Amino acid sequence: YYEMQELGYNYRITDFQCAHGISQLNKLDKFIKRRREIVEKYNDKLSSIEEIILPVEKPDIKSSWHIFPIRLQLDKLKESRREIFKALIAENIGVNVHYIPVYYHPYYQKLGYKKGLCPNAEKYYESAITLPIFPAMSDKDISDVVNVIKKVINYFSRSY
Repeated sequence: YYEMQELGYNYRITDFQCAHGISQLNKLDKFIKRRREIVEKYNDKLSSIEEIILPVEKPDIKSSWHIFPIRLQLDKLKESRREIFKALIAENIGVNVHYIPVYYHPYYQKLGYKKGLCPNAEKYYESAITLPIFPAMSDKDISDVVNVIKKVINYFSRSY
């Protein structure tokens, strides 16, 4: 969970950060290639789980997959996203939540924005969990994530 308490500023990056960024550009194709391999493995191993919805890449798009968000079919599960999230964390899977509706942040709440403003965004937020995806993930890491997802979803499934 993260929250914005006050309005922030968009400061400029330093010369050192720019130099580091430029050096990383040389690795970009390799990073994207590995992320796409991970997504292929996730899709292959998780597509049969009816309690989750996997992200879709349209045919004319080539995603770099900076995140891999799955959506929980909460009507097919006994618990909320929060409980499933906690179970995944307890199994040492570094999941995350993206993205909280901006008007949920205290700064915007103080300005008078109320929950219910964007029901589709809220529904998405309540059902989304982001799985680990980074170029240094090993195939064993991917298998571990997949196995734990299956275990946790099985445990919370309404069909069992």
